[in-house]
Amino acid sequence: MKNLNRHVFLIGFMGTGKSAISAQLGEMMMLDVWDTDKLITESRGMSIPEIFEREGEDYFRDLETDTLRLLSAAEGHIISCGGGIVLREENIRMMRELGQVVLLTARPQTVYERVKADTQRPLLKGNLNATYIEELMTKRQSAYERASHISVATDDKSVLDICREILFDLEKLEDT
Repeated sequence: MKNLNRHVFLIGFMGTGKSAISAQLGEMMMLDVWDTDKLITESRGMSIPEIFEREGEDYFRDLETDTLRLLSAAEGHIISCGGGIVLREENIRMMRELGQVVLLTARPQTVYERVKADTQRPLLKGNLNATYIEELMTKRQSAYERASHISVATDDKSVLDICREILFDLEKLEDT
């Protein structure tokens, strides 16, 4: 990717591989990696489940928007975004203006297998099954599609292969 002063945002449903892929992609592109969820938890001194429980989902979504605003002052990072960041049109607009947005996808069963042991997923509390995951994914699909420049399926692929595919697709975007 030639234009390294723009961000690369990784979006997608929980469990699609954003954290692992952002780390590898950052290494390959020699860019720092930021994670919106980590930035929020560090700034608030609370875990995401605690924020949801104490302040509610709307408050957390406000924090996501505020975090994107802060990131707009920086240049050239890989940014791993929380799964629900696309739920606000303002966030979609900001990400698209600040860089390239890569949607990572996975089948509901794949997501379930990846997150079933994780107790830090407040939206899955009491609903940790592939059917519920598919319902949530379907509700968010149009927002993910509106936000993204590129879409890459992560099922049955290595992190390295996914990163290579992203880099290839980013190059194609720049050439158009």
